[in-house]
Amino acid sequence: MLRHFLLFVVEFFLPLAALFAFFYFTDFVFEKESPVGIVIILASSAYFLFIWLFFFNHWIDYYLDVWIVTNQRILNIEQEGLFSRTISELNLEMVQDATSEVKGKVATVLNFGNVYVQTAGEEKRFVFEEIPAPRQVASKIIELHQSAVKRAAVEEMKEATSKSLGEKDTISSPQKNETKTF
Repeated sequence: MLRHFLLFVVEFFLPLAALFAFFYFTDFVFEKESPVGIVIILASSAYFLFIWLFFFNHWIDYYLDVWIVTNQRILNIEQEGLFSRTISELNLEMVQDATSEVKGKVATVLNFGNVYVQTAGEEKRFVFEEIPAPRQVASKIIELHQSAVKRAAVEEMKEATSKSLGEKDTISSPQKNETKTF
């Protein structure tokens, strides 16, 4: 699950619009062959390079920040810059609460927001930031938590039953001193 794509687009609209406006107006004001025109072209090229690096860094941050929810655990993979990544894992049995939050008019219309997953572990809260359909994600996490707890209880009962049966089904053979377990 990734962040809502529209947030990524809005982040880059203003710098790109400023860049194109800068190129458009400098074309009419300065002659390209004049010394001032050459400096303007050089400055605008440097500005374009920094905008491209800014765009690339945010694209990496957007594309590599991933939340994965399975029927057993939640994985949070968070990219922090180009060369740093944090991966957190949470068993669904540890979930205590999942809360969705939608703030603002745009977020309400486009149905995106945050989901907070409260846990009993060391990291007390997992945050799914700016994801689509947060209410459905939170309810699905609670549903998966309930099925994980039921599955763990069934496995615990099977284990306890097999241990108790293992102790009771042990018999001694009178002819040989060997023990058989069924």
